[in-house]
Amino acid sequence: MPKVIALVGPKGAGKSTIGNLLESALGVRFVRVEPIFLSVYDALGGTHPDYEHQGFEAVLEALESELEQAEAICFESTGASRYTEWLLRELGRLATILPVRVIADNAQCLERIHQRDASSHIPVSDYRISLINEVALAVQLPWAAQIDNGGPFDPNTIVRKIQSVLTENA
Repeated sequence: MPKVIALVGPKGAGKSTIGNLLESALGVRFVRVEPIFLSVYDALGGTHPDYEHQGFEAVLEALESELEQAEAICFESTGASRYTEWLLRELGRLATILPVRVIADNAQCLERIHQRDASSHIPVSDYRISLINEVALAVQLPWAAQIDNGGPFDPNTIVRKIQSVLTENA
């Protein structure tokens, strides 16, 4: 059965950086969720009542498409949405879900957010980011692993940890 690594944690914790690392080091296809949501945001507007629901449906469609071509994929999520559990349940029909918690200090997350290219992210205020990150830190899933990305980026440790998760769930 294919595997889906769900990198779950606060905005700015480094989920995309880790996803890109896993793709280059392990060949695990990384699907960036935020650009998918940006396309829905551009089409409907962020205040449209169906924005979040349609965004998650588009994400599911993209992930299903990738699963048709790969034995392992990963994606990033804050886990803060009411649709997160729905998405994981739907994916669980097609693959083994391996939730990986990614954590970092809120101040470091905000600093990273301010330094990254804003054009590929949904526009959100610092206040809203803090609220989202509080919820993200409280998410409880059956974690396959945890990555503390609050210090210096340590790609070797991250790759070994995810290799171990994939091996244990072979």
